[in-house]
Amino acid sequence: MDAELKYSVDQFDGANFAVWARRIESIFVAKNFDKFLNKEADETKENEVSASKKAYALMLSFLSDKVLLSLSDENTCASIFQKLKSTYLRDGAVNQILIRKRLAMLKKKEVSMQEHLNEVNGLVNQLKSCGVKISDMDIIVYILMSLPPEYDSTKSAIENQPSEHVSLQFVVSRLLDAEALLKDRWVSETKAPRSESSIDVAFPTNQRTVVCFKCNKKGHIARFCDKTVVCHHCGKLGRKKRNCRYLTRKKPPFKEEEAAAVSFVVGEGEVKKFIVDSGATSHMCSQREWFEELKPSSGTVSCAAKSSLLEVAGTGVIRGRLKNGQEIVLKNVLFIPELNGNLISVKQIQKAGYSVLFKDNKAIVKGKNKTFVLCELNSKEQYVSDFIPTVSNTFVAETEEAELWHRRLGHSGNHALRKLGLPISDSFCENCVLAKQSAEPIGKGNRRRENAPMRMIHSDLCGPVEPATLSGERYVLTFVDDYSRFCEVRLIKKKSDIAVEFNKFLKVNDTVKRIRCDNAKEYVSGELQKVARNAGVEIDPCPPYTPQFNGVAERMNRTLFDKVRAMLYDSKLPKSCWGYAIQTAAFLHNRIPCTSINDCTPYELKYSTKPDLSKIRIFGCDAYVKVADTQRRKLDPKSKKMIFIGYSSMGYRVMDPVTRRVTVSRNVRFVEKKIIPDKLSATPNIENQEDTSDLGEEKEMDIKLEETERAIDDKYPEFRRSQRERKTPVRYPFNEALSATNEELTFDEIKFLPDEEQSNWKSAMDEEMLSMEKNKVWDLVELP
Repeated sequence: MDAELKYSVDQFDGANFAVWARRIESIFVAKNFDKFLNKEADETKENEVSASKKAYALMLSFLSDKVLLSLSDENTCASIFQKLKSTYLRDGAVNQILIRKRLAMLKKKEVSMQEHLNEVNGLVNQLKSCGVKISDMDIIVYILMSLPPEYDSTKSAIENQPSEHVSLQFVVSRLLDAEALLKDRWVSETKAPRSESSIDVAFPTNQRTVVCFKCNKKGHIARFCDKTVVCHHCGKLGRKKRNCRYLTRKKPPFKEEEAAAVSFVVGEGEVKKFIVDSGATSHMCSQREWFEELKPSSGTVSCAAKSSLLEVAGTGVIRGRLKNGQEIVLKNVLFIPELNGNLISVKQIQKAGYSVLFKDNKAIVKGKNKTFVLCELNSKEQYVSDFIPTVSNTFVAETEEAELWHRRLGHSGNHALRKLGLPISDSFCENCVLAKQSAEPIGKGNRRRENAPMRMIHSDLCGPVEPATLSGERYVLTFVDDYSRFCEVRLIKKKSDIAVEFNKFLKVNDTVKRIRCDNAKEYVSGELQKVARNAGVEIDPCPPYTPQFNGVAERMNRTLFDKVRAMLYDSKLPKSCWGYAIQTAAFLHNRIPCTSINDCTPYELKYSTKPDLSKIRIFGCDAYVKVADTQRRKLDPKSKKMIFIGYSSMGYRVMDPVTRRVTVSRNVRFVEKKIIPDKLSATPNIENQEDTSDLGEEKEMDIKLEETERAIDDKYPEFRRSQRERKTPVRYPFNEALSATNEELTFDEIKFLPDEEQSNWKSAMDEEMLSMEKNKVWDLVELP
């Protein structure tokens, strides 16, 4: 065959037809044979017949023997190519489903990230060859689903990016960077030397470039290669058993038998002071707020000679002063959160060009231009310095942001914030202590979990809660999904309403098969049993006086009311708003990672999509709601100040602090960093409230104020007043003369008077209104 017809293309053996066909088409275009792939040659034209034969010969050279045997009846290039397409290029629904299934189940193997991305791209190209249009966002989802757990932090960072910033190229570059960081971390952990000194830092030193004979990569030797070193404790590659992080975490940082070796660290009363140590190879600190510049880094620190390891979280700079006014800057300080103390390394001081002289129970630092006393020997034979670090402004800003998200998410813990990729803070939250402090847990029992959402439901009734909500409800009914821990709450007025709420719940969730509940009368009543039988649901009550068997629902009640108390204390709203608070608490719980479901969110497990936290706001914060143009005059304000009390499917729930009317609005501006005490009026003006039901795109929420008033009237009936004429005591004229200059002039001032005086004022106003109506002192006209 002519040499010009030879190309370095693998012969087609039945696999990856789409890729092979694309290469063949490009070669035929280069040879000007592409028209013979789809149509036969014109036999009347001699030159076209000759070219067709060359195309046929070229096609045969790109086919394996087993494929050629199946094409023995085909004599032209076009017939061969068309038969191959009909045989191997299957674009039916079954093939599309198989490819999509392979993409969804694909997991990254022990290969490089680039090879894994190439595998994903190959499956995507096969899907495209079937005529399926697949977007970049779908490809990103498939890639992230296929990553192992060590890429969880990178996935969280990508998922929390704004959607307009996330592109396929962006995700690929971030994953390649993450792979490089992981490799550097494994190398630093495996080839770091372990010293037998009192305290030594395990960081890779600047060595000459070496090449590994196992993987042919630079930076390490075969002895420490990730491909060969296996931990006999956890079974993972890249480290030995003595360096296993899982093994060292089980050991306390300092044991009693090691107290002598590390007594300079664990001395009582010295945890937040710096101790000068001649055996430490680096400055070390356990207080995050003292670092002015902190960069993340990895590594371990060995204490004494027994290989007790502590992880290093970062390196940074600490500034401060001694009590004598001498300013000191410590550079390359290791941040070790688990270290019980802080160390100033004599070796690092000497490397900086200073000398340290221990004389007369003092440590004296000498330099070219200055000399000062760094520390003195105390009663415990420790050189404790009076160095006072300054708190970093960067740490203060990060702490404020962390506290803001902590309050936004209903005072959630640091574990949930860390899983969401949000900043965390170790600062004390009094509201959390007031709302959540509890006894130690007893333990967990082993039981089988459901493998699909909304099949088994845990339910419990909590109440009566005092005071009642603004609508008169005193009980809260919870429904918790066993698989996803998704929670729904219903507010009811009396226990007999359980059957009605269960009927509504089962009509919406028709996949429920079993309901776990306690043995209370309201659950074993005939009415609820009838509802369950009609829906084909089994009621599974616990044995009497054993609430532990209904632990999921009981723990959910505790979680929700912990959030309710914290949010009410934080927002300064009255206790009667607990109904809105518990609905908000359930809404937030479904969007926060849960440890019982492997740090997933209940919302994600139920709906197979991640929740959006961009609209989350602090419960009880001030909210300015836009007033519709048709509901205000030209010079009236365009916004009304209200209180944010929850979420709706179409917007935010807000409450008027005066009338306590609740509406739903989409156009809201929030003020989250300031909460004003006593937001709600002590005596809401319900009888004379303005109609605020239409605030632009708001929709009035039915909180049944009339029923609340009726319930209050039934509980406290109106007093019968005697018709006997009462004589005014002699002291009243004097008091009246004193208060004559402070007579109330507006209706808002009257509502703060005692009930009897309010009644007199209202009677006087009613008489005045009746007189004006009788005398017709005005005419009703249309608005201009």
